[in-house]
Amino acid sequence: MNDSKLELDKYVQEVNEYIKQLAEDLGHPDEKKRVMIIWRAVMHSIRDRIQLSESLDLISPLPIILRGIYTTGWKYTDSPPYNYKTIEQMKDQVKDLQNQYGEQTFDWGKSTDEIISIVLDSLQKKYFTEGQMDHIRTQLPDEVKSLVKTSA
Repeated sequence: MNDSKLELDKYVQEVNEYIKQLAEDLGHPDEKKRVMIIWRAVMHSIRDRIQLSESLDLISPLPIILRGIYTTGWKYTDSPPYNYKTIEQMKDQVKDLQNQYGEQTFDWGKSTDEIISIVLDSLQKKYFTEGQMDHIRTQLPDEVKSLVKTSA
């Protein structure tokens, strides 16, 4: 087996472990495909709300596979394309993306704001520093900042 195959296997294993834990945190340990859809919807709604430079900082600690998912469909714009100002608007954006990515009817048994918070919390536990979370927080509307937990 060559080194690049071993490296790819390592990336796949790391992402599988992360998604498995996130699926458990969301209360659906057997729904890894749906968990990836909701992760993508949450992250794309944030990606397209924060500045490009913050997005680049945000993805730097992620495994290469999650970076790829984060950047799928990303287009450069001078200012972020989403400008939601309330939690309701962000939740609508996440739901719209979730539907667009193929998940229209799954009952998560949790509110969308809980799901967003769990996804962001999982990233802070596994990949992000408090400083990175602060950078995200500063670019979100005041009402939405409550979804981004602090470690303190």
